[in-house]
Amino acid sequence: MIKFFRRIRQRLVTENKFSKYLLYATGEIVLVVIGILIALTINNWNEKRKLKGEEIKLLKEMKSALISDKEDIISNIEEHLSAARSCAIILECIVNKLPYNDSLDFHFANSLNTTRFSHTSGSYETLKIKGPDLIENDSLRILLGDYYDKWVGYQFDLQNSSLQNFNSAKERQFELFKSGRFWDKIEPIDYDLLVKNNYYKSWLTFTLGERQWEAENFQNLNIKIEKLLELIDNEIKRN
Repeated sequence: MIKFFRRIRQRLVTENKFSKYLLYATGEIVLVVIGILIALTINNWNEKRKLKGEEIKLLKEMKSALISDKEDIISNIEEHLSAARSCAIILECIVNKLPYNDSLDFHFANSLNTTRFSHTSGSYETLKIKGPDLIENDSLRILLGDYYDKWVGYQFDLQNSSLQNFNSAKERQFELFKSGRFWDKIEPIDYDLLVKNNYYKSWLTFTLGERQWEAENFQNLNIKIEKLLELIDNEIKRN
């Protein structure tokens, strides 16, 4: 093909047909430009397809991580609400001066219960390395940033505060309860003195609010995960 065009060009020059040669040369340049543009378009298309493949792969990994977070969050909610109920039951006994019953031993121990959020963030760290713009959907990209950089961080701050309070309270519990299994049941040394203990009553009131607050924040996290999973599923199906 190249030899064919070269022969035409040589013939036009030999026959001194300059205007036709100029027209031909212009056409040849246009063809070259069109060829370059086609090549660039194909290259850009291939690159975009490659990036889209990376995005979908990462979104699938994020989906698995978020499902894992969701399962752990549901467990955390149940544990915090259970501890809050135990605090409320003990407070009711104190306020109403109800007599001791060994069924309270579970609630004495359970009121001390706290949790650790088992969070998975490997796929999001990969996204930060590759660049957040890899996620084309603006709403999804923004919500991912809010979830991982803002809300999860806040939940861990709450958790650290809760664990500090737990460790501090656990030491004080030895003054009020017989040595026992804090994860199962503990028995008060003297129930009548316990219900009159202002520190213990204040601690129960504070812990009740703290457990309810943590449960509420975990519920908010769960709502955000459900929205993220919906957006991710839509992106995967669309592509």
